[in-house]
Amino acid sequence: MGNYDWNQIVADLKKYLHLMYSPVGMKWIRTEEELMAIPKVRIHEKHYAPCMVVGQALQFGWTSACKPENVHNNYCRGVHGLVERSEDWYSGEVFNGVWYGNAEAARGHHAALNCVPSEYCAVVASPVDSGRLEPDVVVMYISSSQAFMLFAGYQFDKYEKLDFTFSGESTCSDSWTRTFMTGKPSLALPCFADRKFSGISEWELRVTLKPDDVLRCLDGLAKMHKNGLRHPIAPSSLTTDIVEGLPASYLKF
Repeated sequence: MGNYDWNQIVADLKKYLHLMYSPVGMKWIRTEEELMAIPKVRIHEKHYAPCMVVGQALQFGWTSACKPENVHNNYCRGVHGLVERSEDWYSGEVFNGVWYGNAEAARGHHAALNCVPSEYCAVVASPVDSGRLEPDVVVMYISSSQAFMLFAGYQFDKYEKLDFTFSGESTCSDSWTRTFMTGKPSLALPCFADRKFSGISEWELRVTLKPDDVLRCLDGLAKMHKNGLRHPIAPSSLTTDIVEGLPASYLKF
């Protein structure tokens, strides 16, 4: 499907980063016909937020859909483009007295979110190597060292300083909706809901990328691997002379 060999991409990611899970692809769906054309897509009756269907794809290998009726409230629907965002939505009242101590702070939170245009009928998540959809955004749950090496690969041939955001309780806005809207790589701290409802482990970080940027990261990782920069990073003792673990070029400057 498409121009990406996802089986090879996943194999290379596991080779260079030793991923625990295959990356997940997310796709925003405009019509019911487009949704039903996805092979083996699971349409649910229960309330499953977008972060939960991503978790299902990650841990169970499901191709799982989240429609407006699956989402528990308009807050989450609004971030993902599954409902029109009204003046009441932008008030942030749903978080007032919960995550924020006053209406102004809650309103500021909602105004800062990266929201998808309100023109979609579903979000679908599936392992990228399932071959069931061509993703808009690729999601990985990885450790800090894996994330460091991944983004170092991204910068290898064309340097770009990467900036990441923290919106508060709304990691979807700092990750996949941000990447979907801006095209920029994202690194985000899983939020309270991710831990409580989506099966995300305490040590995991969320990384989101456009498919082309996954390839850019892999190209850099392969070149770093040849230079001896590899994951897992072999630790040195706190009492070892640091010179013993440095490349010769470090000692010339």
